[in-house]
Amino acid sequence: MSQLSTYRQANLHSHQYSQQSRPLMPPSLPPPSRPALPPLQPQNSWKFTNNFGPQKSPAEKNRSTNPTQTVHQTQARQTQSSMKPGIENSLRILTAVIDGMRHWSQFKDRVPYLFEIFATLDSAVTVGPHGAKNFLVRDRKEVMQCVFYENEQELPRLIRGQVHRCVGNYDRSREVLTCVSVRPGLPSELRNAQEAVKACDAEMRSLVKSLSEV
Repeated sequence: MSQLSTYRQANLHSHQYSQQSRPLMPPSLPPPSRPALPPLQPQNSWKFTNNFGPQKSPAEKNRSTNPTQTVHQTQARQTQSSMKPGIENSLRILTAVIDGMRHWSQFKDRVPYLFEIFATLDSAVTVGPHGAKNFLVRDRKEVMQCVFYENEQELPRLIRGQVHRCVGNYDRSREVLTCVSVRPGLPSELRNAQEAVKACDAEMRSLVKSLSEV
């Protein structure tokens, strides 16, 4: 009996020792909560657009996306429209009388042109140096010295007292019309010569006015 009690006490002590020597486990914590992620969308998602509706042109897109550029373009167009057109420097043939030819020739350095006159042959044709053919023509009371060089073409036979068409460059310093073309005037040219002179005078007055404004 004493042995049995001794065995129980021994077992009790051993049990208490085992409970004291066993390390205590920390209390279990709940797992950390993760933030909820947004639902994934497929990468290759298709976007359907209405291709049959009204679409803006590239110019309208540029105007809507860049208003500053639109303002600059509008100002540039207004500036171009306000600018006066430049003077045309192409060669002109100006129909004039002898007196008008002398007057308008002062602007030949600014505007290139040749003169066309209809005048009566008032002298015989004389031969000068370097193949020059000299003659006089008369328009009303004005007389003009003319010279023609037979380089590429010969001077046709001229009849004194007949009206001829002379085209050439007038030299103010020498008062000589260097002709590049001389021939008898056609009846249609003679009928319209006066109207052509009036139209050329009006054109030259307008041209001189534009030159003074530049």
